[in-house]
Amino acid sequence: MEGPGGAVGLNPALEPVMEALHHLLAGGEVEVRVTRRGHPRLVQELRQRVDDATREVNELQRVAGCTLSTTV
Repeated sequence: MEGPGGAVGLNPALEPVMEALHHLLAGGEVEVRVTRRGHPRLVQELRQRVDDATREVNELQRVAGCTLSTTV
């Protein structure tokens, strides 16, 4: 989300990604194609954040002894 107060919206470049995600979550099938690669170090950092968060939630579930979930 971006924009000034009262005019916040989704970055237009993300609209097709969100549309594809909605179809995937609704049982559809999607195809993704990167048309221009991002900054390699930033891409790796973002990938690492996903890996770290996944590892951490799995550890929390192991310690808690139950499944933890968050919905946004």
